[in-house]
Amino acid sequence: MKSGKLLARKLADVAFGGIAFDIELLDVRKNCEFTNYFLIMSGKNRIHLDALRDRIMEFASKNGVPHYGHEGKPDSGWIIIDFGDLIVHIFLPEMRGFYNLAGIWGDAKTVELELKDPAAKPAQRKTPGNAKK
Repeated sequence: MKSGKLLARKLADVAFGGIAFDIELLDVRKNCEFTNYFLIMSGKNRIHLDALRDRIMEFASKNGVPHYGHEGKPDSGWIIIDFGDLIVHIFLPEMRGFYNLAGIWGDAKTVELELKDPAAKPAQRKTPGNAKK
């Protein structure tokens, strides 16, 4: 199984590819007894929350990553997926502001993310042999 931090980075990329925004990774190991990391993200609307959840769950399933449960429905504005060392929070912006997890866990360290869409193909370099005329 992937470590919570490595899994969080992969799932952040998966979510970014699904147009999630305000993606944030918090290291809560010093303050939390039930997990090591929170991956927090926002979606545009309820349909988008549902799509982000499905995208994350599909990636986990295809890569043999077990999850221990999930709670919430898109209508609530907040979906949680428990991966043990990592808990993913998918919010509508107004619910994210209301619950303010980053503020509640203010002592948590923010982990830098370098987001990239895992489905994106690298741009093909043009060389004299493959340049169009």
